[in-house]
Amino acid sequence: MFIIGNLALILISAIVLVKAVDIFINSSTKIAQHFGISGYTISFLLVAIATSLPETVVAITSGLSKKTLLAYGDAMGSNITLITLIIALPILLGTGMATRSVLHSKDAYYATFFAFLPALLSFDGNLRRVDGLILVTAYVYYLRSVMRRSKGFEKFVQRFDHINIWKAWVMFGLSLAFLLGSSRGIVFAAINISQTLGWALSFVGLTVTSLGTSLPEIAFVISSKAKSNHREILGDVVGSVVANSTLVLGTASLIYPIELEYSSFGSSTIFFLTIALLLFLKFTRSKERLDRYEAFLLLGVYVLFLVTQYLLQTQIH
Repeated sequence: MFIIGNLALILISAIVLVKAVDIFINSSTKIAQHFGISGYTISFLLVAIATSLPETVVAITSGLSKKTLLAYGDAMGSNITLITLIIALPILLGTGMATRSVLHSKDAYYATFFAFLPALLSFDGNLRRVDGLILVTAYVYYLRSVMRRSKGFEKFVQRFDHINIWKAWVMFGLSLAFLLGSSRGIVFAAINISQTLGWALSFVGLTVTSLGTSLPEIAFVISSKAKSNHREILGDVVGSVVANSTLVLGTASLIYPIELEYSSFGSSTIFFLTIALLLFLKFTRSKERLDRYEAFLLLGVYVLFLVTQYLLQTQIH
């Protein structure tokens, strides 16, 4: 019953996360529009940052608790989830997805490079504070490059005359509070499950926690698919991968260094991340479009990843 209770806590916290992210995006968008920020910047930065907030708060909370392996597993597991499950879902629900935007903007290449950066920095088995500083700096560089690019892509900036800016700020604050609270609930439940079942925190982060904190992305891509907003879906995925690889892991290692368990878990995670990224790059470049066959292959990678992590866990214990 204790395990069921903690799983229920993760589920409830994840549902609150989805609603909080939705309110956060709406209020943040109104605030951004009030100050004349372009729609391109909103979709590629604001939404990606908002949907990566759960992973960021998990990183901060686990860092303060000196449980940074949970942050590592959550970030890496979320990246694999994003490139496979999150990309595949809207395609399987529809007919296909155009990828020209992420190719021409080179965002697909950005995501690949930044996703591999933590693996390169942790070659010695650690992500120290200096590595965290490098990762956070890399994220700032990415933000600046996207903001410079947005000015060239969009000449027109939407302005809304009837935005209640004070209400937007209140909703922004409330949604942020719910984001922090629900993310704390996920971390608390994940640590309990790990201690009760004797599972490694990295395994819990790679599977249970990463899926829970990816629910905002799942809700966003399904909502965007209903509106045929392929560009926003890919923008969210790419932005979230970059944020997880740099901002999330960088923040966690700045608070408390990450001592990685480069056993079978570490190597298998890097292997599946590599396969997922290479398939994503190949599929996006081939026809500048993702179809259902390719979506099934990506989904298969995700299922195989989960099965492999579970089998490795049962062998250890």
